[in-house]
This record gives sequence, structure tokens and C-alpha cells, in this order.
Amino acid sequence: MRSNRIHLSLALVASLGVISLTGCGGGDGDSARVAQTVDASKNTVTKIAISANEQYVHFKSFYQFELIGSDEQGNKVDLTKKATWKISDPTLGEIKDGYFKASGTAGNFTLTATYAGIAAAAQEINVSDANLVKVTVQNTATSVDECKNSTFTALAEFDNGRTLPYAITWKVSEGGTIASFKDATKGVLSTTQNGSVKVVASGVDNSGKEVTSDAFNFAINEALTKVTVSTDKNAEMRNGETATVTVKGVYGDANNPVDITGNSTLTADPATLLKIEGTKITAQNGTPNGLAVTLKGNCGGTDGTLALNIKERQLASIQVRSNSGNNTSNLSVTEGSSLKLKVFATYADNTTADNYTSSVVWEYEDTDNVIPDDKENKIKFSTTTPGELEVDDDLDLSVASKIYVRASIKDGGVIQNGSSGAPLTDTIDVTINRN
Repeated sequence: MRSNRIHLSLALVASLGVISLTGCGGGDGDSARVAQTVDASKNTVTKIAISANEQYVHFKSFYQFELIGSDEQGNKVDLTKKATWKISDPTLGEIKDGYFKASGTAGNFTLTATYAGIAAAAQEINVSDANLVKVTVQNTATSVDECKNSTFTALAEFDNGRTLPYAITWKVSEGGTIASFKDATKGVLSTTQNGSVKVVASGVDNSGKEVTSDAFNFAINEALTKVTVSTDKNAEMRNGETATVTVKGVYGDANNPVDITGNSTLTADPATLLKIEGTKITAQNGTPNGLAVTLKGNCGGTDGTLALNIKERQLASIQVRSNSGNNTSNLSVTEGSSLKLKVFATYADNTTADNYTSSVVWEYEDTDNVIPDDKENKIKFSTTTPGELEVDDDLDLSVASKIYVRASIKDGGVIQNGSSGAPLTDTIDVTINRN
């Protein structure tokens, strides 16, 4: 019996497929029906029903309707987001995946839901303009451990005696420094310290007047014993690399830490080495050999730390070039003037940097011994402009002479190696002309 039903459903899919291919634009409705029929052939649904509800919605509010399917054995399946929902009067609001949002107009509409050609019994829904008269805060708990969250609910009561879903605003009226509602439209209290707070909820009635609940007294327990910090990457990070941070709290049982990331504060020391955006960190200002940074997560007055090493992006090679023209040969400078050079860098991923300056050390060599020893200080590199070779006008060379300018990536005085293992250094010839 079951196999026959599946066979029939698949045959229906095939026929619908022919219609959508040969017809003139089957449209979204046909596509949804095909998808529902394929799904129905898997879950063997034979009947559907809109879940029981008050059949009342406030004209300034919302309601999440549900559709439940059943097979011949009585097994249930939630079809809310798979069904096709419709309301008879679109001026009263809109519905998608069973979620109805009122437009602000009172009235009545007929609610229908279909799935794979099966229709649920329709419901008549009243969109009420009853006035809000009371808001009551509820929570099944009277306390929560510090750095954990607790969810509150609110009852919105109206002058017609009904309690309906309604837009509520949440706030901490006392104790706002130790807990807060990060999203004031949701009743999720986020805690950061121990102590006590008062929670209130409010809604706006039809005349625009705020209706506020009585305060709900709530305790935040001192229970956190340890905080740990981790990331989804290695402890070594290179400039530009990102990682996601997780902070966990230990409450007695060290084998069952709780994720408290959303309630924690992240800082770095030195702060210049990590950019922190929420739970995302980005490495920056590293050196070839790496700089140590401590990432700290704090909640409830308890710190957790993680040691990271921030390095420069991995280089493959460097090349000395003229600052203008990118020349690598026939370079010269005249006594009393300067020559601007730069380092063109290639990274391990084949991206490049036209004017690389991080950890670059500039030097020159007089290999041919053309500069008198007492004149060597007349040739130097600028202390303010990286790569600018300055030659004094009293060098007094007898003939034009050649020196060798070298750029190296050094850390702690040691030339670093590129991704291939070769030293990150390059030398270029420069001719010094007489003035």
C-alpha cells in the first residue's frame, strides 16, 4: 500500500514536470507544487492541518501559524515552511512560511494552507483592534549564573480579555551595568557580573501610551570559576589573517565548560597587533620573526588568556627598484643629490607590494674600494624617507664610481628567509657621478 502511494506521487511529479517544461511559464506556484510533491513522496503525508490557535491576531502585531502533516500511521511532520500559505484579504497583512504580519488594519480573513495538492481545513482569523491594558513578565527561573543568558517572556493582555502575541520592549530598570537585553525586542537577558537586577517589559497601546509591567526581581549568581580563550586558527597568525574567538566559562565541572563568548569582553596586549571586531580578530603590524600578543577574554571579573604570535605576511622574494620607473639597472646619483629606491615584494600567494617597507634594512657596500675610508659617512640612507640614498656634495670623487646597494628583510639583525627558504635580500648597482 505504501509503495503504491509513493509510485503514484512520483507519477504526479513526472506529469507536473511535463507541464512546467511544455507550458507557457508554469511560474513559482508550479515550482513550489513540484517541490512539495517530491517531498510528500518521501514523508508519505496523507493529510494536513493548521495547528490549533486563538484565531486572533492584533492589528499591530504578528503570529506564527503552524502546519502539521500526518501519514496513515499517524506520524507527524512539521510542514510550516514547506506549505503554500494564503490569506483572503491581503490588505490586512502578509504571510510567509506561516508567519503573519499585520498591516495595522482591523478585520477578518480566511487562512488557507496547501501542501502537495492537499488542502488543510481553512481557519477564520480575526485581526483585532483591542487595546493593550497590561503587560506581565514571566520567567521559569528566578536566577542565572553570571555570564550566562536567561530568556524572559511577556503576557500582553487586552481589553477584550484576550492574551495575544504583541511587540514588546525589554529593559533592565535596575542593575544595567551587570546585565542587559542586547536586542530590546527579544527577551534574552545577557549577564556579565553577579548581583541582582530588575526586569521590565512594555508595549504601546492604540493611543501611543506605553504600558509597562511590574518589575521582575532576578538574581545573577556568583558561580564562574575559570575562563578559557581559544580560536579556530593556529597560535601563529600573519598580517591580514583572521580568526574567530571562543570564550568558555567553567562552572564547577571543568569537563563541561559553557560558551560565554557573547557575554565576554575581548582585549589584546599590545592592542596594535590585533584588530578586534566582535568575535573576529585580524592580525596586523607583525614582523618577519613575529611579535607576541596576549588575547584576553573577561567576564564576571575573571580573565582567560591566549598567547599569539603575529608575523608579517609570508614573502617569497624582494627586488630593489628605482622609485620612479621601476628600473633595476643603469641607476646613478650625482654628488650633492639623492636617489630614491624601493623594495618590490612578492608574497607566497603571488600577490605583490609595490613599495614594501616592513623590517627593510638598507645598506651599501664599497666592494671596489672606490670611496676613501674618511668619506664613507658622506654616503648614507635617509632616516625619514625609506630607501632614499643621499650623497654629500663634498664626496670629491676623482672619477664616477660604482657602489652596491642592498636591501634585506631583517629581524633582530638576522636576514629572514622567504617561502622557498632563500634569504630575503637583493643588491643593485648604483653609479655615483662627480658633481
